[in-house]
Amino acid sequence: MIKEIVIPNRLSKRIGKLPEPVREKLYWAIDMLIENERYPSLRHRKIEGTNTYWEFSITMNYRGVYRREANKGFLVEVGAHNHIFKHKKW
Repeated sequence: MIKEIVIPNRLSKRIGKLPEPVREKLYWAIDMLIENERYPSLRHRKIEGTNTYWEFSITMNYRGVYRREANKGFLVEVGAHNHIFKHKKW
């Protein structure tokens, strides 16, 4: 169970450029991951072939990816689904 999601400074600028409705949904999704990571609309799952990277849905087109360490998550990517999985970093 995740108790905290850390947003690194390098992602803050990108998050700020997201459309406002997407940004609001991102913060809602982060709160929901902490409260109930099994909430259906998050479509939360481990990324295939990894042990510590997980993805979650922000909207139908936007995803977030975080690295999980114990009960803490570190956001590593936020963006359009096709962009995130085209430029894998994990």
